[in-house]
Amino acid sequence: MNINLLETITQLRLYVGCLGEKNQFGWWASSFFTPSSNAFLEPLFSRTQLLAQCNGATQAAALVHDERIGVGHVYHLFRLPEDLEQGLHRELHDPKFGNMIPDNVSPTRVLESLGKLALTQKAEDEGPMRIGSISDLYLVDIWKQVAGLYTSAFQQEKEIYPYYSELS
Repeated sequence: MNINLLETITQLRLYVGCLGEKNQFGWWASSFFTPSSNAFLEPLFSRTQLLAQCNGATQAAALVHDERIGVGHVYHLFRLPEDLEQGLHRELHDPKFGNMIPDNVSPTRVLESLGKLALTQKAEDEGPMRIGSISDLYLVDIWKQVAGLYTSAFQQEKEIYPYYSELS
């Protein structure tokens, strides 16, 4: 599997997972990327704290995405095929991701980082948005377009839910 693909999706999941939390843009009710969360998680998950934070935010985000999009023959940033999920899990063990989300999260800094990952896309509408077919899940440039859509949505304070499916 393409390492660049996994790295891109991992970064995207971390940034969007963090920005969507209730103390940032409030798309979902979790708070895994806060200083108080860090103080709680660090003793329990000293070597895998980022993985624990990402997993917690992913579960919260997946619930909201599934509620808006539906489930069954669709995938989105927070619910992917098993091979991609396993690859993301391995990626989060890499120390290079350790400092991506600082202890004192600044939405501006995280949004800037998300924007650097993105290909320019503008979120015109709110809600669910079909991005492509399931085979497109393995294309890096499509994920960079998704990063652009999320960046635009956060900047415009719109909620979007990009997804992939075989059905249009």
